[in-house]
Amino acid sequence: MDKVQLFTYFAEKYRHFLYKLYNIPTKGIMSPGTPCYVEDPEIDITHGDVIHPCVRYIEEGFEGHKWWMVYTPLYAGKDSLENPRLCYADAEEENAPTEWTFYCMIKDKPEFGYNSDPTILFKDDNLYIFWRECKTPKTKELGCSHAVMGCYVKNKKVIYLEKPIMTEKDPTDDKEVCPTLFASDEKHIAYAMHLCTPMPKFIQHLPGKIGSFIYRHHLLAIAEGFGLYDSAKSRGIAIWESNSIEEPFYYSKTVQFGNVKKIYQPWHMDLFAESASSLGNKLYAIVQSSIKFADICLAWSDDCEHFCFFKKPLLTSQNIKMSGLYKPTGLVVNGIFYLYYTARDSEDRHLNKLFVTSMKWNELLNIITK
Repeated sequence: MDKVQLFTYFAEKYRHFLYKLYNIPTKGIMSPGTPCYVEDPEIDITHGDVIHPCVRYIEEGFEGHKWWMVYTPLYAGKDSLENPRLCYADAEEENAPTEWTFYCMIKDKPEFGYNSDPTILFKDDNLYIFWRECKTPKTKELGCSHAVMGCYVKNKKVIYLEKPIMTEKDPTDDKEVCPTLFASDEKHIAYAMHLCTPMPKFIQHLPGKIGSFIYRHHLLAIAEGFGLYDSAKSRGIAIWESNSIEEPFYYSKTVQFGNVKKIYQPWHMDLFAESASSLGNKLYAIVQSSIKFADICLAWSDDCEHFCFFKKPLLTSQNIKMSGLYKPTGLVVNGIFYLYYTARDSEDRHLNKLFVTSMKWNELLNIITK
């Protein structure tokens, strides 16, 4: 057992202790997922790595396919690989696709900085893709730290939108993490995680050599793994609004999650409505509970604004017998809830693999609300 494995082992044991202390179930209500194959023309570079998946089902189909996914690779944490690519899949009714065919590259590697957090929106027969650019030449030109850029695709051609739909100047107070967009005739709304990542105050006042020692020996990462420190503080869900899907969205407010366990710091999420991509009476958020040693949880909202966590997680590391659960995505199709998630490969800890699990939606709601 190497140092990383030893750290992971003791950190997970400590987390289990915290789960008992705060009465959090160590097992989720869903079964482990089936591995997915995702075609990638750069597999010799990416090793088939998948993170930040966003899966959408288009009832009427788009270019002959109903299932679409955008994601980014991040093998060995190399953010230079984190460039969104679009895939499609086909499946029999009541089955989730496990084989995804490459459609096109959405955005290539920037000269500096990186791309992340892609999402899909189908509107007016157009398949829109949005993603975040982080400290890239484009954000430098715009005078901001992060920007959500967009495009739509047609016959494998990518048509980029001229203007960003969201921008963020403050690199330590980020209100546009992993956005999800909804559009209707009345309004256009984007939901994003609002994260605060300031330099810890106690480090700011330490002598340079001591601060350097803390970072060089990953002491903060160790403290974070044991739940003693959080590098990112979750402020809740940031809500943005616009009059058009191709025009800038304006920040409206941030609303805190309700019923969040003390050891959780919600990190990434995806949202869905029971009625395809339109806003209805109830909206759901699938949430990665923490940046590390995460659970996958479900939250609900009756007013499309205030979200409350259900008490039981959907998935935990103990469920799947794997670590490294990361940003999930999900949807309800024909009464079945499909959950796609990524987890660290047991043989290659640098590799994130995609899995899918499913459950009848009414059955899931009956179990998770008890």
